[in-house]
Amino acid sequence: MARKKLKKFTTLEIVLSVLLLVLFIISIVLIVLLAKESLKSTAPDPGTTGTPDPGTTGTPDPGTTGTTHPRTTGPPDPGTTATTPVSAECPVVNELERINCIPDQPPTKATCDQRGCCWNPQGAVSVPWCYYSKNHSYHMEGNLVNTNAGFTARLKNLPSSPVFGSNVDNVLLTAEYQTSNRFHFKLTDQTNNRFEVPHEHMQSFSGNAASSLTYQVEISRQPFSIKVTRRSNNRVLFDSSIGPLLFADQFLQLSTRLPSANVYGLGEHVHQQYRHDMNWKTWPIFNRDTTPNGNGTNLYGAQTFFLCLEDASGLSFGVFLMNSNAMEVVLQPAPAITYRTIGGILDFYVFLGNTPEQVVQEYLELIGRPALPSYWALGFHLSRYEYGTLDNMREVVERNRAAQLPYDVQHADIDYMDERRDFTYDPVDFKGFPEFVNELHNNGQKLVIIVDPAISNNSSSSKPYGPYDRGSDMKIWVNSSDGVTPLIGEVWPGQSVFPDYTNPNCAVWWTKEFELFHNQVEFDGIWIDMNEVSNFVDGSVSGCSTNNLNNPPFTPRILDGYLFCKTLCMDAVQHWGKQYDVHNLYGYSMAVATAEAAKTVFPNKRSFILTRSTFAGSGKFAAHWLGDNTATWDDLRWSIPGVLEFNLFGIPMVGPDICGFALDTPEELCRRWMQLGAFYPFSRNHNGQGYKDQDPASFGADSLLLNSSRHYLNIRYTLLPYLYTLFFRAHSRGDTVARPLLHEFYEDNSTWDVHQQFLWGPGLLITPVLDEGAEKVMAYVPDAVWYDYETGSQVRWRKQKVEMELPGDKIGLHLRGGYIFPTQQPNTTTLA
Repeated sequence: MARKKLKKFTTLEIVLSVLLLVLFIISIVLIVLLAKESLKSTAPDPGTTGTPDPGTTGTPDPGTTGTTHPRTTGPPDPGTTATTPVSAECPVVNELERINCIPDQPPTKATCDQRGCCWNPQGAVSVPWCYYSKNHSYHMEGNLVNTNAGFTARLKNLPSSPVFGSNVDNVLLTAEYQTSNRFHFKLTDQTNNRFEVPHEHMQSFSGNAASSLTYQVEISRQPFSIKVTRRSNNRVLFDSSIGPLLFADQFLQLSTRLPSANVYGLGEHVHQQYRHDMNWKTWPIFNRDTTPNGNGTNLYGAQTFFLCLEDASGLSFGVFLMNSNAMEVVLQPAPAITYRTIGGILDFYVFLGNTPEQVVQEYLELIGRPALPSYWALGFHLSRYEYGTLDNMREVVERNRAAQLPYDVQHADIDYMDERRDFTYDPVDFKGFPEFVNELHNNGQKLVIIVDPAISNNSSSSKPYGPYDRGSDMKIWVNSSDGVTPLIGEVWPGQSVFPDYTNPNCAVWWTKEFELFHNQVEFDGIWIDMNEVSNFVDGSVSGCSTNNLNNPPFTPRILDGYLFCKTLCMDAVQHWGKQYDVHNLYGYSMAVATAEAAKTVFPNKRSFILTRSTFAGSGKFAAHWLGDNTATWDDLRWSIPGVLEFNLFGIPMVGPDICGFALDTPEELCRRWMQLGAFYPFSRNHNGQGYKDQDPASFGADSLLLNSSRHYLNIRYTLLPYLYTLFFRAHSRGDTVARPLLHEFYEDNSTWDVHQQFLWGPGLLITPVLDEGAEKVMAYVPDAVWYDYETGSQVRWRKQKVEMELPGDKIGLHLRGGYIFPTQQPNTTTLA
């Protein structure tokens, strides 16, 4: 067969062909670029409302001022809902960034597949084998809509397998540029109302968006995520793209990457160091009456704020989740943090500061700055559970007074009561109690009485109990699930009911009871305990119903594993809502009501309120002690991170039970604890029932412990004007009082994990001995000029670790050069 002759192309034809090919390639590139650009849209100027112009693009120049517009990225709204995926989309994920899909049980592939997650049984210890796929989360519908304060966005659930119940279909994102350093966003059910914390100090934001923002915000469409960036250096501070948003009825979760592993805060727990260990640690948050024994369990308060130091420049930021439901917080080495809560909404605040101290000030501006304590409350306090009789209490007071110990305040625990009932005193064992209080006053001392929430319901016509009868008439008790019948538990006085402090009538009743009792016994301060709320039976004397409140689909990693253990049933009813939602607010609401009562009982005076259970903002009303610790060297060491954390939380009047609550305290331990305790912001020696006396004078008139305690309490009293100034600054500006070294010396990374020393304000460095038998301490001397408080000599070291000689009667005290320390002549009381 003859072959066809191939046509030869001219040079012109070849050039034209090449040009056509180039034009084709350019067209393809332009189409791709335009497609990418169409994925980005910017919210309208905050001064306008309505739907933004989808044609605008880009992010504002970080060098400009004014409100930062959020940027959105990701595919445009598809307009339709896709079908449920057959299998999970599992991209390659760095194992340090995996978000655990099976936090409630040992992982198996079957469970992982059932939840539509990704299975990879490899990785270092604690790395999740089952982690979330791309199918979980939400996507953004439509465009951002501007508001006067910021913007809103509608989110639609992506089809995925349920994890702990089906996700809410439609979620509303509301974002507010509240101040130049504070960004607020919350995620709520767009269709149904959900519980939101009715915080006394935090009202709905009604202002306009702030200008000159230090941050900018970016929203990704699919999957939804939110990113907050510091404008000065473009550092990403908060980035939720590391994990999915989950929003089921009883399981809400959000994660964020962090720019640094220097994380501090979250509570209440025993943290064995001040800087968090980020190696896959889970911290449950649910108020609980238990012993703070260092095993990582949830304790008395709910504090969901953390601070992150970004680098040696001092730039820092904080995050606060306003949510009162049971939750757990996971820290992982990415670094990242995950919040998992079982109710309410996701209500986040992000605070930016140039220093760690500024971040605390920003946080306290939101939740309320701490109360200014009365001057006498800054003195030394003595207490114990079970003096047994008034004679024994009087003996303790008199021997410490005779020892010339600086000592302002005596506490009375429940043994002063008649049959452990509030607003009574034992007419036999504490006969003459009112006269004894007058004796204290004549010697310049004060009395603080304990009251518990539980009110005995044992009242009859032959033996009436007024507080119960009057409270019943006012219908102010926490009710069972029917909302009518008072829930009955069991506490110190036997079967008891529980005041609902969220009920406005309850505050009226509570104030009246204090007034009536103060007419009998002229106490000076109020100690509120057992207010997690604690119950000696689980739920109630008749148990709890089996329902999804008492037994939710997911329970955080709390002590004992079920919510109503040693507290009330979760379906109990209060004025603010179900116990399931308001449990963590019980102690807070009790402190609010007690502060109101104190205004009436002590008109025109600052009193003193001490609470065990706390929530964000409790410092506005009360001080806090770190609970029923134990007389061990570990407990002594753990006290310092606890004190520093509560200064972050806005409760600077804080301290542990000096010398330990449980067990007989060894002399050396108590001596070292009294030395340190002289410099806790709240300084109280408290002891448990049945243990040997541990007040300083009980060790003997010539004891090293008594002489050392007297010496350092005299120094405390000498420096009270300085300490009082620090508390005034905390009250007026939001400063910390007991301060970690990193707040003053953040440029020195050696201070970032110091947790065995601390400062009073900026100027007094405190270095205790924390180990048995030790008379030398490896201490860090920050980069400043320091003077030994006791000798006046200048320290020759700076910015280095040194071996400090601290024999049995000494604690390290150093004054920072360039600071003023107002002082006074010390005496045995602040009134002497």
